[in-house]
Amino acid sequence: MPKVTDEYLKDKKNFILECTNEILKEKPLYQITMRDIIKKAGFSQGAIYRYYANIDEIYIDLINKNTTYNLLEQKIDTLLNSEQSAKPVILDCIIAIGEYIEELLKSVGGKTCFELLVTYAYDTEKRNAIFPKLKFKQSLEYAQNKIVEYLMQNINQGILQTTIPVNSIIMFICISIDGIAQSVAINTGGEKTVLDISEMFQTLAKALISFLEEYHIEQ
Repeated sequence: MPKVTDEYLKDKKNFILECTNEILKEKPLYQITMRDIIKKAGFSQGAIYRYYANIDEIYIDLINKNTTYNLLEQKIDTLLNSEQSAKPVILDCIIAIGEYIEELLKSVGGKTCFELLVTYAYDTEKRNAIFPKLKFKQSLEYAQNKIVEYLMQNINQGILQTTIPVNSIIMFICISIDGIAQSVAINTGGEKTVLDISEMFQTLAKALISFLEEYHIEQ
């Protein structure tokens, strides 16, 4: 049997992803089965398992292939390293997350990602196995961690003071961002409900800033 090259495997996987993408145009993600993909690809029964162990692995590759890498990370790093004062930086970082989600929704990877979030919303085992592998979730986690790290640094240096407990603010940031992402996922594709993601993150940013007081040291 001839040796299977990495290029051959890559081509086969890309073909499977293209077939899956075509199926996603015809029916919602939660209705798709491995049999649908096998039929679309024209494989013999079971042949697809040489390349993917299950349908979740296909979704992970499809989403990551169509997700812009490092876009949010680069934006957050640029903002956090700017010369602006702390409160405007934090506000801009929150807004940047909203802009990232809006852009992601315009892509195949983004729409599929949000469908997947809904499909496995109440399946803890699936979430724990799949979500950490998604670039989208990695980017959001990176942004949240960096914002919290920046916030704590400014509090410890006496630049910022909080009007509510710090732990409450950190929880507020994480729960709010995850909550908006979940709401977007649930409403993605709906004809009646149109969410203004930009407005939601603007509101979140303003609410967060209201919990902070910034002190300027006179020279």
